Amino acid sequence: MADAPPDADDRSASWHPPALSDDGPVYRAIADALAADIAAGRLTPGARLPTHRDLADALGVTVTTITRAYAEARRRGLVEGTVGRGTFVMAPSSRGGTAAARGLAPPAGMPWPGFTAATPDPPWRDHLETGERPVDLGPNLPVPVGAEALLAETLAGLASDRAGLVPLLAYQPELGMPRHREAGARWAALSGLSADPISVVVTAGVQHALTVSLLTLTRPGETVLCGGLTFPGLKLLAERHGLRLEGVDLDDDGLVPESLEAVACRTGARVLFCVPTLQNPLGVTFSQARREALAEVVRRRELWIIEDDIYGLLTEDKPPPIAALIPERALFLAGTSKVLAPGLRTGFAVVPTPLRARFAVSVRASLWMAPPLMVEIAARWMADGQADQLIRAQRVAVASRRQVAEAALDGVPWVGGEGSFHLWLPLPSPWRAETFRDALAARGVIVLAASTFHVGPQAPPEAVRVCLGGEPDPVRLRHALGVLREVLETGPQATATGP
Repeated sequence: MADAPPDADDRSASWHPPALSDDGPVYRAIADALAADIAAGRLTPGARLPTHRDLADALGVTVTTITRAYAEARRRGLVEGTVGRGTFVMAPSSRGGTAAARGLAPPAGMPWPGFTAATPDPPWRDHLETGERPVDLGPNLPVPVGAEALLAETLAGLASDRAGLVPLLAYQPELGMPRHREAGARWAALSGLSADPISVVVTAGVQHALTVSLLTLTRPGETVLCGGLTFPGLKLLAERHGLRLEGVDLDDDGLVPESLEAVACRTGARVLFCVPTLQNPLGVTFSQARREALAEVVRRRELWIIEDDIYGLLTEDKPPPIAALIPERALFLAGTSKVLAPGLRTGFAVVPTPLRARFAVSVRASLWMAPPLMVEIAARWMADGQADQLIRAQRVAVASRRQVAEAALDGVPWVGGEGSFHLWLPLPSPWRAETFRDALAARGVIVLAASTFHVGPQAPPEAVRVCLGGEPDPVRLRHALGVLREVLETGPQATATGP
């Protein structure tokens, strides 16, 4: 290849590797060729490289392949990106400023969220390493509504009460401090479950409560029933604890009672996990009739039910918990992560009397006790009305985000009950969930494919979950949903090959 002329923009139009090595993935061969041209002086510092689409067209590969090639080049410190301008060859003195060095990438050898070690370079890595923050619609996060200001006030109040700080720094009973258990009873009542504080156990968030529930109710090798599409945190726990998950059919009203009966009979399972309000990932809320039918199956089959009410306070229009129908067979889990702040790590479990001692042992074995300081902050917010204000603000914020989604996705079928900040998007043929996820990622928008939530030997549906809460900027959210619609309507073939 001839020496590059001095103008960077002119140099960008024609560069492509003269030949690619057959040894290894194509994206890595492109990065190797780029490194060789830089080392030979055929590409000099400041040279702008072709756009992803232009280079993909020139080489006859997908845009995603070029995205991964440029990401690999950035990882090696060969190039850098500027949002809105493109990708440029770095000067040797500037190299080494990779995403890992800036804290944007996981340590070497650690897989990215949602990817296995076999796929260490997700398509959105390019956006991370250029400094362009992707619009992450993957995690189910609450909308920021100003909890940090309340936290500053609460911490100031705690600092002035030195005597009150003493017990917060000491070991406490594994079931929690009495006033924190009382706060948990009031929290459960907000969801329609009347609970005696003596039945409440304080946990370090609902995920911890779920961990302790499984430790209490199951042994390795046993089966846990759940929806055929379920919370990924349950899948992770089951894998780590050696439990088998069996999927129960879902319809527009939630878990299907007849399927629960049949699967429980076939497997002999003793435990059911479910999220009756704004089920994850479908976002549906089980009706009163459906809850009653499921409670009857649980009672007849002598199952234990773990009811996760993490989204229960996002909507007022919901029936009482299943635990209110069968309190003797139910562990009711609730927490602050989706309406107050995820970092508080405060949860509550309402536990039937026969299980309470075993549950306490499981708390001790897993964490010894929930951190009293974090629970104290949440309890103070509950006592002085600040929690109610945050809940109302979160509901308003979710409603606003849903309006953005309804406008951006007008005419596109999706599922998600009122109050849900996660949407379920079935994909039209010939889209496949992973292909769609990767095509969006290449455009800087992150969603999760159905396989993340799927349980069972059947193929997962072709669908993705889209979360509306994690992106604090509604303008970026609107743009991301517009990209989602564009990619959806363009189709996989056009997305892979470019116009």
